[in-house]
Amino acid sequence: MKIFKYSVNLTFFCIVACIIASTAAVIAQPRPSQTNSVIKLTPTQLKVLRSLGLKVALPSYVPANFYADKVLVEAGRENVQSLRYLVVYQNLSADKCFAIESASGGIGDLPSGSRSYPINSPIFGKSVLEQGLYGNAKQPTLLSQWLGSQNGPFYRFVGTGVLPELSNCSNVTPQEAVKISQSVRYFN
Repeated sequence: MKIFKYSVNLTFFCIVACIIASTAAVIAQPRPSQTNSVIKLTPTQLKVLRSLGLKVALPSYVPANFYADKVLVEAGRENVQSLRYLVVYQNLSADKCFAIESASGGIGDLPSGSRSYPINSPIFGKSVLEQGLYGNAKQPTLLSQWLGSQNGPFYRFVGTGVLPELSNCSNVTPQEAVKISQSVRYFN
């Protein structure tokens, strides 16, 4: 029976490694009691993010009762510009969510929204959080300008509706989004 258990575990790890190496991976998150208290990721999720070779930057402030629900990683083999990750945070009642997105390059400026909120990051400098219609959003949402050095990687706050992964919940307040954005830090 033990031999069967180990062969299943080995098979599982081989399949996971193949998924990560090819295109995209989604690593689900257990409830907050099993997470890192500062960045709220499991060691496995953090390891997957680091496997991209990008500097990992995540918020050091996440509102109470929020946890990292999903970590999505995309690593295109042909173009280094396609290295990306998305960490989806959700509250315990699953009615509010947001994400932190990273891209290695290929970004553009975000058009101004109907309302702008200044971001003053101690790491990345000044930026703006916009409230408007972006991506797949059917009603105004929140999206920050990309943060990062001139050559990347780049990071931003993503509100509900912008991406399919954020379609079944509502936004945090703009003030919370600014606080989250300003807390984005590199993790070694």
